[in-house]
Amino acid sequence: MTNTISALGELLAICHAHSIRLIPNDAGNLIIDAPQGMLTPELLEQLKVQKAALLAHLQPRRLHEARHATPAPVAKPVCRCGSTTWVDVAIHDGQSTRRDCARCGRFIDFSRWYGTDALQAGE
Repeated sequence: MTNTISALGELLAICHAHSIRLIPNDAGNLIIDAPQGMLTPELLEQLKVQKAALLAHLQPRRLHEARHATPAPVAKPVCRCGSTTWVDVAIHDGQSTRRDCARCGRFIDFSRWYGTDALQAGE
């Protein structure tokens, strides 16, 4: 069991280092959002092998984020996936807040940067 946990941790660390986002969906699939050229065949194979463990690890976070999703004050989409809701995620020990799409998890903007409200896109 320890090997599975450490292998999963290493796989998640590699994905994080290469800006690869792993997003579980309601159908039990794992959506992989990776910059071009970062998803090698070897890494893809490891993701397939660890799919069940990845889904089990990521699903509770997704459910928590969905419960805390904040609806956008306007009806227009806030993300290119068409979502109108977002999730604010505290970063930098709570000094900054990153705004991510509640549907696909894609980065939208920074709502606060080191204590200063700084939405770049405007609301």
